[in-house]
Amino acid sequence: MKPSESLYWIRAGLGAAVGGLTALYDYAVNIPKASTDLNDLFTGLAFAFIFFIITYYILKIWYLNKFEKRSKMITTGIGTYFLLWIVVWVLLHTIIG
Repeated sequence: MKPSESLYWIRAGLGAAVGGLTALYDYAVNIPKASTDLNDLFTGLAFAFIFFIITYYILKIWYLNKFEKRSKMITTGIGTYFLLWIVVWVLLHTIIG
């Protein structure tokens, strides 16, 4: 498997995992339903973005010399990461809530 393919699938799995963590966090905090859902959205976006940045630096160590450009490593799988994050988060938030 090429490094770009493995990075893509790692990011896909991480997106789903972070979506699950975000849903569990929302459940654990037990935000009253009278509050706006905009707060949930900003909290979830912050989780997703922070975990993406953290995992970028961790994966950067693994894939140090396998990509020609640094920008290629950042953009590989970013769409899949955020798409799976939002799908899993909304699905689990709906099931749990």
